[in-house]
Amino acid sequence: MNDLKVMLEAELKELDFIQSDFYLKAFNGGTVNSSYRLETSNNRYFVKTFESDEITILDRKKLFDVQRELAVKELAVTPIYLSKSCSFQIDQWFDSPTLDQVDLSNRIITKSLASALSKLHNTKIDAPELDLPRQWQHYISLIDVSLSISEQQTLENYAAIWHQACSTKTVFCHNDLALSHVTHTQPNKIFDWEYCAISCPYFDLASCIAVNGLSATDEASLCAYYSEESEQLLSEVIAKVTIMRPLVELTNKLWYEAARKLS
Repeated sequence: MNDLKVMLEAELKELDFIQSDFYLKAFNGGTVNSSYRLETSNNRYFVKTFESDEITILDRKKLFDVQRELAVKELAVTPIYLSKSCSFQIDQWFDSPTLDQVDLSNRIITKSLASALSKLHNTKIDAPELDLPRQWQHYISLIDVSLSISEQQTLENYAAIWHQACSTKTVFCHNDLALSHVTHTQPNKIFDWEYCAISCPYFDLASCIAVNGLSATDEASLCAYYSEESEQLLSEVIAKVTIMRPLVELTNKLWYEAARKLS
């Protein structure tokens, strides 16, 4: 991390739009990546480093272009600069509380999440397709363990479920919609697009439930609000989210094990 910060500061000094008096203030980052507020004499920016690229399979240049298109649609903040090595990104600063920072009822929060998910799922955009079974195999190779026959069979069953779901319906998804990724402002701005992809909407819902640790009551509210927003039967939404839940659990488990292995 120290080497990456040194490289980050060196590259910032080369940028014409960054004044020489810049200052980096670290935020509480994610599990792997680090985030900073970049301050100069006349501007502020958001900077995120990408240590997680040792774990994930991501096309940072493509994701930069996707975020730029999302910013035009007022769903994301404008990305300004992607580093030469694709190891960090500078975004426009957006000063607004996120859903984890506001004093609101759980009902209002879950309704905001459902609205954001529905809006994303109705957004037409050219994004990568999520190949979840390939991700699992990549994480397993990083963990470097041999699967038992039972584990291999489970993996194959889950892959079949995934392919069946994607053959039925795919849309643009965030796939990591934490409360800290959604602003309370209207229209919502959404952050942290590194896992966005053309994917199964019910996997996105199940991921949102898992990443936010929603209670059974809040999960039911999220599904109910989403079914209203997307004009689907609630029973159908619940059934399909339930099918995706073990796939989300497996994905999260493998990701964290891979992250620990590389830490």
